[in-house]
Amino acid sequence: MDYEKTSFFLSFCFLITVVTANFLSAPGSSYQRQPVYFIEDSHSVVFFTFNVLWEKEHLGEILEILDKYEVMAVFFLAGEWLKKYPQEAQSIIEHGHEIGNNTYSRSRLILLEEEKIEKEIIKFNTLSRELLGYHPSFFRPPYGEYNARIVRIAGKEDCITVLWSINSLMLSGMESELIIGRMEEQFHDGAVILFHTSSPNILNTLPEIIEILHWKGYTIGSPDLLLEQAEKQLIINRR
Repeated sequence: MDYEKTSFFLSFCFLITVVTANFLSAPGSSYQRQPVYFIEDSHSVVFFTFNVLWEKEHLGEILEILDKYEVMAVFFLAGEWLKKYPQEAQSIIEHGHEIGNNTYSRSRLILLEEEKIEKEIIKFNTLSRELLGYHPSFFRPPYGEYNARIVRIAGKEDCITVLWSINSLMLSGMESELIIGRMEEQFHDGAVILFHTSSPNILNTLPEIIEILHWKGYTIGSPDLLLEQAEKQLIINRR
């Protein structure tokens, strides 16, 4: 009798463990509470991300530079920008890059109620599906401002929240040489690097940054690799 009770208890515990693990690792799970800043245990690999703000300036030239060096990146768009420039957004996809959700209107989400946060994220995804037939896998809150609720809501929409560990500060007005020198000091394994397409220095600095990374032995990982490693990292961190 004791043996049967013990066997039943162990079987029950095993079943609960399996069900819980599957639930936690399911796509769109609401258990992500922290964004991904960088990819852990990622030797000599960095990842490029671009925030696309205001106009479409420099975008075509940036895509040409990335093509030249065979670099793939995630471009975070706001819905208002996507609505204004759908052809440019389609061009990003056609060049092999990924589009990320930067909300519809780039409102400060930490100041909004949950219903309005959901609306900002869902409205972008809906517009992306209607104009591009595309569902983003990545989400980035405007201004990098977040809390657990924002990250959870993005997860419900099957979007992993990704921030950055290196900010190029190309909107700061710094000279190109200072930007490059500062970034070079910060390079690290698994870094997620933030660029801005509207930066006046982007066309001068981007090729040199790519060449320095390659000279230092870094590979610039694809968005697919970023997604794969981010999902693994989130599962490990939930345990």
